[in-house]
Amino acid sequence: MQEQNKVFEVINPNSTNGLILTCEHASSRIPETYHNLGLSIEKLNTHIARDKGCKELTEALAQKLGCTAFIAGYSRLFIDYNRRENENSLILDESDKILIPGNQNLSEKERKYRIENYHRPYYQAIKNKIAQLQDKGIKPQIFSIHGFTPQLRGGTYRPWNAGILYVTPNNLTEKLLKGLQNHEDLKVDANVPYDMRQYNTGAAAICGEDIGLENAVIEIKDTEFNDMQAGVTKWSDLLINILV
Repeated sequence: MQEQNKVFEVINPNSTNGLILTCEHASSRIPETYHNLGLSIEKLNTHIARDKGCKELTEALAQKLGCTAFIAGYSRLFIDYNRRENENSLILDESDKILIPGNQNLSEKERKYRIENYHRPYYQAIKNKIAQLQDKGIKPQIFSIHGFTPQLRGGTYRPWNAGILYVTPNNLTEKLLKGLQNHEDLKVDANVPYDMRQYNTGAAAICGEDIGLENAVIEIKDTEFNDMQAGVTKWSDLLINILV
């Protein structure tokens, strides 16, 4: 079963599986009235706007595991669902040295509008799902699916196939790390290419860490999805074998 609106999509909303999947950078969409924030379609089809393959992977995992998944409906450039409301990086005026015309000199009124109509409903829906599971005596786990580009402009090369991010180690993070590190053909490490202990933000932190639930983020190198079907099959098989 699937529910959908423009702000976010929910797969298997009535599942009693304790695992909750989230995908905050699933889409490159911008609300029509914002005219793509002044960006070309080419730029919106890059890592600055979305995490390649992560929506498709989240959908595959939710379908195969029968768990609930929350998939953000708009681009991180419009509002970053993977940030807290009070963070400066919630709405960027520049990303990877590319100016975002529609976010320049953003008014506080417009910032509040995007938070109240796009960011907050997403998190409220996840929190409602957590409460529903807890009311049934089920302890939820939050697992967020993300991707990273191998090299930012002027940055160093990132050699990992994937990283498992967390603030506090827990059973879920240990299971994912050990399971992936058992594959000798994969280079996987903890808190790479971003250190969650430093940033402590996003759905896994807000809906997991903050309230004492097991949580983890996976960051997968986006070149793993250059062949989309092969990448989704590879990573869904890898993760399902670990999670079930």
